[in-house]
Amino acid sequence: MKQMMTNMPGDKAPPSGRPRKVDREDLAESLRTRRRSNTNHPILIVEDEYLIAADLEAQIRDDGGKVARLALSIEGAEEELRKNTDIAGVILDVNVGGSTSFRLADILMDAGLPFVFFTGYRSISIPDRFIGIPRIVKPASWRELKKGLRRARERMLRTGLGSFRDSVEAALPALRIRARNLASNYEDADTLVEWTLEHAISVVGNRSLRLTIEDWLLSILEKTNEEKGRRMLH
Repeated sequence: MKQMMTNMPGDKAPPSGRPRKVDREDLAESLRTRRRSNTNHPILIVEDEYLIAADLEAQIRDDGGKVARLALSIEGAEEELRKNTDIAGVILDVNVGGSTSFRLADILMDAGLPFVFFTGYRSISIPDRFIGIPRIVKPASWRELKKGLRRARERMLRTGLGSFRDSVEAALPALRIRARNLASNYEDADTLVEWTLEHAISVVGNRSLRLTIEDWLLSILEKTNEEKGRRMLH
């Protein structure tokens, strides 16, 4: 098939040697300028085990004719992202060639490109900056990964794009639900949300851009609730 990558089991380097390391900021900026509203655009699979990657590619092709781009190394993935302008999402193995893929995940987050972590380790430690990114445990089918990518895309559209005010308003339902799970009644829950928003205003200058606004507010709500509990004990 014309669009399939034929290199196996590993990515081939260009004649000049290893694939050149792609500058993170340049790549993220390039990706940000692309539109990925068409869900029929291909998925990039970053997976160093060729049999797993090839099996997923076959499943994707069988599902509506989507064609997966395969990358069997981090360098190959960066090169593929630089060359292809129509990647819709990324299935990202956490451990690729003995190294974690968190640097590439940072690029994807900076670019606003939906992705899921795909890992064989249930207890692997993933940095807090990736809170909310779907994590799919191997073995998993394309159906499960597709659902994860859909969640990642919806999450990004809901809380990662648009104005700050719009993103805060979009996060309010999640804040209310979490507050009602923590508080004893709806009135206390609404108060907890108000305190959270007041605290958020005071620390907005220190907000990590690696968290969506929803995840950032939820983390503040949790801390606010813990502080409220400590005050009640004294």
